[in-house]
Amino acid sequence: MAPLPPVTRRLVGRLNMLAGFMLLVALALRIGITYYMYQQVGIAALYNRELVFSLLLLIGGVLLLRFGWSMARRSRV
Repeated sequence: MAPLPPVTRRLVGRLNMLAGFMLLVALALRIGITYYMYQQVGIAALYNRELVFSLLLLIGGVLLLRFGWSMARRSRV
């Protein structure tokens, strides 16, 4: 497969950065809701599955930001 032209590569990189940023904002909102539920209900509001899913979202958001930054700023990926 042929490499993307520089303009397209920068656009794809910026879109990846936007997606990563939006994912991290959504995760921050989710953590805020979880904290509110913890204050209302207690330890029963925290689920192991939710914690694992939140960590996976955090890793995915950071990787999207990193990949997007490298695509938008560098000539190679």
